[in-house]
Amino acid sequence: MNRREEKFLIPNDWCDPISKTLDKEYKVLEINGNRKFEYANLYFDTPDNICLNDHIRERKVKYKIRIRSYVNSNICFLEIKEKNVHGRSVKIRVKRTSEKWDSPLTDSEKLFLSERVPFASDLGPVLYIRYSRFTIAHLDRGERITFDTNLTYTSIQNEVYKPLQGLSIVELKQEETDRRSPLFVFLRNRPERTAPLGRIIKISKYVLGRLSADNRLPPRTYLSNLKVLKRANNAIK
Repeated sequence: MNRREEKFLIPNDWCDPISKTLDKEYKVLEINGNRKFEYANLYFDTPDNICLNDHIRERKVKYKIRIRSYVNSNICFLEIKEKNVHGRSVKIRVKRTSEKWDSPLTDSEKLFLSERVPFASDLGPVLYIRYSRFTIAHLDRGERITFDTNLTYTSIQNEVYKPLQGLSIVELKQEETDRRSPLFVFLRNRPERTAPLGRIIKISKYVLGRLSADNRLPPRTYLSNLKVLKRANNAIK
């Protein structure tokens, strides 16, 4: 819940070679015989998009507020993910007991947010995100690698967007940044590695979804990331 994160864009067909190459050193997350899990998220923001704009402007302190449902296990949480001034991602969450995973927030959940998020009273739902996730972990190194595929964004108006066709987002989560991680080694040695594929990229699934779903939102400093995404899509065609 308190870690450093690095993200990479890779073609979908790299996922299998990575997991097979790292197989001897990493453990695969498996629950009830399943290794791929469905995630459903509902993100919140204010009417003037404080969360979105803080990420776009790359503010040192920024928040993501979401309801996350682990679809396979039917468990969901209300989560606050804060990026602090030290570059660490700190996640705090409470389990939801609502009958429907994306039911309106309860009074106790609103209190939970108000005690931790300065603009909590202005928050409202803005975007749904669903994807499949495969996770491997190196227990001795204290790191996890997640592979997110089939990202699908749905606006509150029920419009569907899929800006990452053929691409996966890989996240390396570590206690402290260590470039000797086997994932870095694999990507550096990948013959097909061409920018931006297989290189560290500052990309937020939330920001990408908001900008994809609403072209009225100004990308500002995130424009370079969108250009990188376009190059990545062109690289796999």
